[in-house]
Amino acid sequence: MLVRFEIVKKYMDKRCIDAVLLDSPDNIYWYFEGEVDSRIDQTRERGSFSILITGNKTIAICPEYDYERLKDEVLPPEVDAISCGRGEEFDHAVKRFCRSFEKVSTDNRRMYDERFSLLDEEFYLNMQELNDREIMRLRIMGKLSESILCEFAPELQPGMTELEIEKVLRALLIESGLEVPVLCVGSDERVARYVYPVSTGKKVQKYIVMRAVVRKQGLRIAFTRYFHFGEIPSEIEQNHERASGVFAKAAVAMMKARSMGEIYEEIQRAYSELKITPDFNGCPPGTSLGYSGEKFEMSQNSSLPVRSPAAYVLSPRVGGIFSEDTILVSDGGTAEFVTLSEDFPKIKVRLESFRVHRPWIMVL
Repeated sequence: MLVRFEIVKKYMDKRCIDAVLLDSPDNIYWYFEGEVDSRIDQTRERGSFSILITGNKTIAICPEYDYERLKDEVLPPEVDAISCGRGEEFDHAVKRFCRSFEKVSTDNRRMYDERFSLLDEEFYLNMQELNDREIMRLRIMGKLSESILCEFAPELQPGMTELEIEKVLRALLIESGLEVPVLCVGSDERVARYVYPVSTGKKVQKYIVMRAVVRKQGLRIAFTRYFHFGEIPSEIEQNHERASGVFAKAAVAMMKARSMGEIYEEIQRAYSELKITPDFNGCPPGTSLGYSGEKFEMSQNSSLPVRSPAAYVLSPRVGGIFSEDTILVSDGGTAEFVTLSEDFPKIKVRLESFRVHRPWIMVL
């Protein structure tokens, strides 16, 4: 926590503010390096307590009903815990507590007024850089997620519904200690039609896509995988090959790019070389990931820096087909595909001196 305290303190000094108030579970996870979960209800975007970081301490502002549990079981001993209001009164109680500070920045838009400003882009850019333990967690999540998927794949059968497949796979991931904010299973004509083919009662015939976002201790990974019963039609193969080629060029560009805009330009060039129109459909071809989710997009003329070590997701799309994986960009300028394991079938994309492995379609 000491390192993250120093990062926030440096931000406060630069912005000439007296304190930072964190309410978002993602941001609290980041501050405590993934070791503190502020949630009771996992479906809410707000945790059960707030964190106030001042120039010399960290204070947990807790609701009366949860104060004892948080103090005894959740919060590190070096954090000062106070009991402050309950229910709908909690926001007002937090505001009252913060009155002793002239300028406070927060991630809670409900707090915004003449005393409270919102945390800006630089704060969230700081959240992108990961430490060694977080990098290890990211790798474990990626390997575990695809391993579970590969073990489950032989159970897939024509006639199963998309919802049945999602239900079983979601249960397997959760049983392994992972959270699953997003899991879409689409089949046949729905595979290429929708960006997020949310699972339905439709019965699978030949072709399946699974798009997933998996989380553990606040960190996220994202990936997309495809399956086919029997011989794969040539048009589907061609679209997968092209999407894989665009991904590979973007991944190589990430190793030397200084900004998100440079990666976007390389993706545009890859589409141009294939003589096809970019198939973004309103979605960016890549974003930052990690604790802050899809906070920063790869977009034209973006000057946002590529941080390291940090997690990103690339998801170019050709003919409705994604090539999507989570990439760890390291300090040494390498790009590691943390969601691509040894078990899933792959193809090699040849680029100059590079050989980039991409997931292929698993034939069942």
